[in-house]
Formats: sequence, C-alpha cells, structure tokens
Amino acid sequence: MHLFAEAARAHGSSHFGDFAAIAASSDDVFQVPTGYRADVLISWGDIFRDGDRHALRYGFNNDFLAYFPLKGSSEGLLFVNHEYPDPFYLHGYKPDAGTKTPAQVQEEQDSVGNSILHVKRRRDGSWKVVSPSEYNRRIYGDRPQLEFTGPLAGADGIGTSVNGSLGNCSGGITPWGTALSCEENFSGYGTAVKLDDPGSFGWHVFGDKPEDAEYDPTTFKKYGWVCEHDPYDPEYMARKHTALGRFRHENTAFRHEPGKQFVLYMGDDKANEGLYKFVSARKFKPRQWSSNRRILEEGQLYIARWEPEGRRRFAAAGDTRPISVTEGKGTWVPVPADALDDTATKLRAAFGTDEFDARFATNRPEDVEVHEDGSVYVALTNNSTVFDSHGSVRRLREEGNDPEALEFRWRDYAAGGPTGSGDPGTEGFSSPDNLVFDEAGNLWVVTDISSSKLNKANEYAYHKNNALFFVPTSGPNKGIAFRFANGPVECELTGPYFTPDGRNLFVNVQHPGETTGETSTGPGVFGQEATYTSWWPEGNRTTEDTPATPKPSTVVITRE
Repeated sequence: MHLFAEAARAHGSSHFGDFAAIAASSDDVFQVPTGYRADVLISWGDIFRDGDRHALRYGFNNDFLAYFPLKGSSEGLLFVNHEYPDPFYLHGYKPDAGTKTPAQVQEEQDSVGNSILHVKRRRDGSWKVVSPSEYNRRIYGDRPQLEFTGPLAGADGIGTSVNGSLGNCSGGITPWGTALSCEENFSGYGTAVKLDDPGSFGWHVFGDKPEDAEYDPTTFKKYGWVCEHDPYDPEYMARKHTALGRFRHENTAFRHEPGKQFVLYMGDDKANEGLYKFVSARKFKPRQWSSNRRILEEGQLYIARWEPEGRRRFAAAGDTRPISVTEGKGTWVPVPADALDDTATKLRAAFGTDEFDARFATNRPEDVEVHEDGSVYVALTNNSTVFDSHGSVRRLREEGNDPEALEFRWRDYAAGGPTGSGDPGTEGFSSPDNLVFDEAGNLWVVTDISSSKLNKANEYAYHKNNALFFVPTSGPNKGIAFRFANGPVECELTGPYFTPDGRNLFVNVQHPGETTGETSTGPGVFGQEATYTSWWPEGNRTTEDTPATPKPSTVVITRE
C-alpha cells in the first residue's frame, strides 16, 4: 500500500520528522533530504589541541558518540569511540605483508580509543571544534591507565589497572554525567595476523613495551569490559566495571524509575549471543555524586531467556517471512559471579549449546535503547546461521513496566528486508545497528550491511549503501521506515545522537572505502589514491572527482 502519491513523506512531531524520504544510493557521497545540510565536523587525522596546546589527532573509525552540554544545545562536549584501526590506511600494511614494526603497532594503538571534543555552534548554524580547550583529550589503545572496579578487580589476569582501551564500539551515558564506552572485538588484538581475518592485529607479539603482552586474551583479561569516563573532568581516572561482565559489548542503555534500582541493558554483538540486564545494588540519587559513581560497581547481571525461542529463523537466505514466532515471553536468568570474566563462553558451557541456542541466543544483538515509555528496543542485526539476512528491531516490555522485573514480553517491532514499496525512500532497511530516539520519541536506525555485500547482485541489492532511517513510533506512519540519509561507498553510519533541543543530529561515517586494503588482493595500492574504493569526504569516486584518501568522519546534520 502506497501512503503517498508523489513522494514518501515522513510526518513526526520533531524537528527532523517532516521530510521527503530519499531514494537508495550507491554514490560516493553523503546525502540528506532537501531542506537539510550535512557538514563534516572533523575527520580522522585532524589536529585539535588540549588546554596546554598539545596536538591531538582525531582517531580512526569513529563509532559511538554522545553529546554532553556545556551551554545547552549550542555548546558541549562530544565523547567519541574509535573502534578499530585500518592498517592499510594508517601505514600501508596488508594481511600478507609479514610482521609489523613496533612503529606500525604504535600508530595503530594511537588511532583507537576515545576522543573528547569541545564543540560549539556558529551563528550560521554550522559547528566547529573549539581548540585549544581544557576539555579536549584522547584515550588510546595503550594509555592512560584505567582502573578496575567490582568483584573481579585484582583477580588473576585482570589486576587493578590496565593500559588504555580498545575495541570501543558503541556505548551509552549515565544520568550522573559520565560516558560508558563498550569494548567489543577485543580478542583480535592479541592474536596473530591472519589472511582471512581483518580484525586480527597481533599487538601482543610486536612492539617493545612489556605491557604489549596484556593484549593476549589467553593469558590476560584486560579488555572486553564497559568503561566509564567523565568528559567534563580531564583529571578523572576512567574505570572498567567487572560487575557488568566481559563479552563483546555493543552498547549500554540505562533505565531509572524513582524508588527502583538502577538498570542497565547491554547486547553481546555476535550471532547467537544474548541480551543482558544489570540491576545495581545501589539506587540512583540525584545530586549525590560520590554515591552514584559507585552504582556500576556492584549488582546482579542477568541474561534474557526467550520463550518460545530467541532467534528469528528463516527457510533460506534473503527470505523476509520468518518460520519462527515473532512474539512471546521471557525471563531474566541470573549470571553467576564466576562467569563474569568470560560471560558468554561460560554461560554456553553451563546451559549446554542446544539449550543456549534455543532459549538464550538471538540474531546478533547490537544496539539497545530505552524508550520514554519504558519499553526496550533491541537491534538484531542479522544471523546467517538461521538465514536471517535482514534483521529486525525487537521491543521488550518488562512485567508491570517494572525495570527490576524478572519476566517480560517481547515482539519483533520492525522487520528488515525489502518492502516492495514503489515510493523512493520506503524500500525497506536491512541489518539495523545503532538506534536513537528523538525528542518526540520517534526511532532512528542506522544500518550495518557488510561492505563485501553492498551493491552486489544479492538480497541486499535494493538497499544500496548503508543509510539512516526514521521510524515513527506513533501516528499513521507508525513502524514505517523512511530513508533520511545515505552514506558514501562501503561505509556504515554509526552513533546517531541529537542535541537536547533536537535541532542538531551528529552521526559518524565509519570505514568508507573499507575493502581497499582489507585483503591481500584488495584493489588499493598505498599512496595511490586513484586505486581506493572511496574518496569521501574530500572527493567523490562515483563522479571521479578529486581522488583522495577516504577518512572516517563526524558529520552534523541540521535544517537549513
């Protein structure tokens, strides 16, 4: 059914909710609807300076971001994750190039971690990075030190502190003004470089520092945690919270209700893994800074058990009609303390593979967000083991709307895959990743189709480049996905985040031109930009305009 005769038009009660949806695109350009502007705020390698005027470089592959106000929605701090390096773009290394040098490993360590940026809106509505600023700083893959908290602090292989942070995928915020950064694909840093695995970096066998050995996941358990940072305080020593478990953390989303314990939801970003909930032993108390800073140090971690099953299954790849149920009930099962250091592995062993897959496994839970009505939305990206090519967004409601409840109901709220619509911009989304709600409670979704499958003659052909979608949660267009923005070639859009007034939308463009040097046979020749698969943001590969090195960047979208 076509709702609009000429153009699919989204209508939502927010500053971004009224626009003509744009068609899918395979062009090497960032696109937004007529009436909006998209400005690059900062790109990989750009220099910004701290309060002492020390030069800092913006990291690679920016993923999660959050805006922390200084002066409402016109000036604030951006907390940004830099998920993983690309050795080819950093120093020309390809998977068959032999051993890396210590200098190459150091460059990779310098490219990941986190950036804290002081940003300000200009009079013309555009944004700039304030530099120098006492707020500006970087966290790297090998520095500074973070301390461990919780039940496993001081345990063998963990210790009391760690050098830096890595694998920082998505994250979250807290009501006491801190940022939570989630370490996801941590194991590849401590394994040998493999030809068939672009996520293996081998840091533990290279370099000239004793702490390089800490990246070895078979000996140490220093990474794979939720990290807490204070963007407002450059002197704050960040912490890794062992009470929240160690797995491939995608993000966090909190829920707090007066009189109830503080609750944090988390996804384990891997096919056939679970959704988690942490219930703190402490309650959140407004304006009690010292007490709130300890909320994530002690509590009970749970994993969701789905009835009748957790995975959305299909008969064949590319199918859009599941052969499994799309709603049901569930319970929260306690995670024992001895499973916190290797949570998913130990739970699978305890429950047994068959039971875990049938009742606990889901289709790669990435982002989790809590709606203003208390319901929890989960992006289930995809899962080839059960032929789920396109994923879905699932909604979970706690029993009695009580965040501490041990029972819940669930249903698949929005399904990925082609809709068959002839209206440009409503062809459907696939592989949902990060989620965010605007000030009116509408859902925004960015997609994560693998670069190796984009713009090929396959089930994703209709989708073209990864994109940003607007999904109203009420009104006549409820549940319909409208395409709002297209990313450039081989990127994914990540970390969408609104300023408090809803008038500015920050979003990251991650890994444009990703396949250039991902394999030994990739098309790229280091230093020869014409061979790169994307030239964004300084050029456009589609129109052969200005060959340039593709750069992960942060973009600000505003209405013109």
